Amino acid sequence: MNNVIPFFLLSTVLIFCSFTASAEELPLSLGRHLAEGGNYDAAITEYKRFLFFHPDDPRVGEVHYNIGLAYRAEGLWTEAIAALRTATHYAMDQETKSEYQLALAVTLIATKNYDLAELELIKVMLRNPPIPLHRRMLFLQAVLYIYQFRWEEARRVLREYTADEQLEIFFDAAVNAPQKSANVASVLSKILPGLGQVYVGDWRDGLNALLLNGAFGFLTVDAILDEHYTDAVLWVSLVLLRYYRGNTFRAKMAVEQFNLQKSRQAAEAILQRLQAIIDTP
Repeated sequence: MNNVIPFFLLSTVLIFCSFTASAEELPLSLGRHLAEGGNYDAAITEYKRFLFFHPDDPRVGEVHYNIGLAYRAEGLWTEAIAALRTATHYAMDQETKSEYQLALAVTLIATKNYDLAELELIKVMLRNPPIPLHRRMLFLQAVLYIYQFRWEEARRVLREYTADEQLEIFFDAAVNAPQKSANVASVLSKILPGLGQVYVGDWRDGLNALLLNGAFGFLTVDAILDEHYTDAVLWVSLVLLRYYRGNTFRAKMAVEQFNLQKSRQAAEAILQRLQAIIDTP
């Protein structure tokens, strides 16, 4: 009898500890399973359940990281950024912190927060991470520069990442891509309405501007010839000047859109080549 009681107590303690460990693992394993199945809302709920009951667990950083990835998969960018920042704060070591910061940089790039993304990448670089993380950092830095059309900086970074000769060709094409001048478009539009749009290849808007301004100009001259000077003043002040100035403004906007489109095409070509390099075994 005396031996039975200690044995019973020991068994009870072991069962309780086992139950406690299972209770701790269940939300994490369930959260991972739900995330893998694409049920991100439910996964986040399980992860938060774990954080609520175990706020001091050493895996808190990892859980916040998983929450950030789940939010990012749902397109909830603000929540993803906040969760990944928290994960970085709770990271247990420098390598893990760098990995979380790279994930944060990806999210910031996706939301066009380029300056903040660059800051995170600089933090990783200053930490002198292991080679795999360093290469990922270089790749993301290059992608960041490409999205900003900073061609030479992106080229310099990628030379440390890869020696692909075709990339050099794409960068040369990006640097030498045809660009239009907003000042030239403005002058041309002042000389002849619509000519600024034609300068960038937008014939439809150019013809539309020419016809509208020509029609209002004709009505103004016609009113003057008929000695309807009040009508002529109204045509000029209320209509003709408005469309004439608007034509100049739209010509400048057309130049900006033209230049942006050419830069985006160059960026897309470079990014596609980078994707091909990554996919090559």
